[in-house]
Amino acid sequence: MYKILVVDDEIYAVKGLVSGVNWDKLGVVEVLEAFHSQQAKELLIANDIDVMICDIEMPEGNGLELLEWVRENKSTLETIFFTCHAEFEFAKKAIQLGSYEYLLKPVVFSEMEQVLQGALTRVDAKREMNETTEGFQKYYQLWQSQKPVRIERFWQDLLRQRILPNEEVIKTALESYPYEAVGQVMLILISLEEWSKTFSSRDEEIMEFALQKAAEELILSHFPGSVIKDHRGNTMCIVYLGDQSVEPLEIKRLCENYIRSCNQYFYSKLSCYVGEKVPITDIMKSYHGLLNMEYRNVTQSNVVLFVQDQALEEHGTILDSFQDWAEWLERGDVDQLNKDLDGIFQDMNKENVTVETLITFYHSFLQVIYYVLHRKGVSVKMLHDVEKFPLATEVTYSIYHLEKWVKQVIPIVIQLLFAKSPTNPIVQKLKAYINENLYEELTREELASYVYLNPAYLSRLFRKETGLSLSDYILQERMHKAADMLLCTDKTISEIANSLGYDNFSYFARLFKKIYGVTPQYYRKSLHA
Repeated sequence: MYKILVVDDEIYAVKGLVSGVNWDKLGVVEVLEAFHSQQAKELLIANDIDVMICDIEMPEGNGLELLEWVRENKSTLETIFFTCHAEFEFAKKAIQLGSYEYLLKPVVFSEMEQVLQGALTRVDAKREMNETTEGFQKYYQLWQSQKPVRIERFWQDLLRQRILPNEEVIKTALESYPYEAVGQVMLILISLEEWSKTFSSRDEEIMEFALQKAAEELILSHFPGSVIKDHRGNTMCIVYLGDQSVEPLEIKRLCENYIRSCNQYFYSKLSCYVGEKVPITDIMKSYHGLLNMEYRNVTQSNVVLFVQDQALEEHGTILDSFQDWAEWLERGDVDQLNKDLDGIFQDMNKENVTVETLITFYHSFLQVIYYVLHRKGVSVKMLHDVEKFPLATEVTYSIYHLEKWVKQVIPIVIQLLFAKSPTNPIVQKLKAYINENLYEELTREELASYVYLNPAYLSRLFRKETGLSLSDYILQERMHKAADMLLCTDKTISEIANSLGYDNFSYFARLFKKIYGVTPQYYRKSLHA
């Protein structure tokens, strides 16, 4: 026997659903009704609800926010969303990950009954599990629910080099996971290049989540693996190969199918950068190779690119060492870097190298430095602003001068990379621009153009440095300005809203309450009380 809760701010929608579905056929003994989020929470607290059928767009808290509350308080509850907004069809898969199903109004009762049957089957399975060993099951479910998070944290720590790429260390870290399955891995960097449609901050987060989950379903349809966000905000698909071989054409087909689906359903353009199959202990070299490949690609978009294809076009000891230098610099391993460079300079002294070779080396090493500074969000200008920075005018006159220049530059770069700067200069510049143009309509593309960065990269950098998305930061600053005007001026709330670009008073009031927790009216009244 089951209990169902129907939540919708439209009374007739609730009544129609309650009267139209054959509840007896499904074994439902009670159907409760709620017309807003708070009422639904009260009913959920007071009753053991098995399935919640919920609208998305409601005043005083939408369905997604209610689902978030449900997950925190009633994790076993199944949820079915239904809404009249067809434009949210693209988010169907993303929302299904947090609920059982997503339907569009008007709901066909037979379809709803079919979906309910599936949800109730899942309820039965959970009940059966709970009946086996209740005490053990409590901790087993907790362990299972946290498992994806722990696996994601493992990969994030490994790519951030908080875990050493040592076989024994990795094996210990993965003791609760099938280690044999990930002995050999293939990395795929999924680079979001642009949205083909303008989204709100919330919708963009849903879409990015959908892209990540779609990668799990489409790219990993034939292989075990994980799709994670690294500490820089890059989406990395990690394919667990073990001793299994894989054909490049198969990976290319899966990635191309994924790209087409993202173009069609998620309004996005992206590229997949595919690494080679490597032992898990060599993952860092593959990881940095993909980051560099993305960094250097300025001509191709919405494509699948293989690192081995790029490797065929590049040759020579200097270029082959590019990734190693970048990795050692980024983690501050000066000893390993100097050891490798000493070997290269010794080889140069034994050979009849030309000035062209020295020039190639100089520009290659400088490119590595610029690349690492860029990845860390450090302005290249800071490098050349350093007092007594070695000039490059006579660098390529001889091997001696080139080696001397390299050894002088390395400690300067290390100091810049690991100096504790209070604010990234790019983010600092962007914040100043936003505050000067709060009254204007600001787009991500406009802001990215102002600081000469790719929009997707700028979003990741800004969130990493501030903990906020660009749109949330702009909203926060506008509401701070609104609060100042409520306190220091006699302007009406409507005038203040209009001055900040909000024509809809109710919408402005909701945004203000989101930041300050109270309405603009109450905020002004409390300050002048």
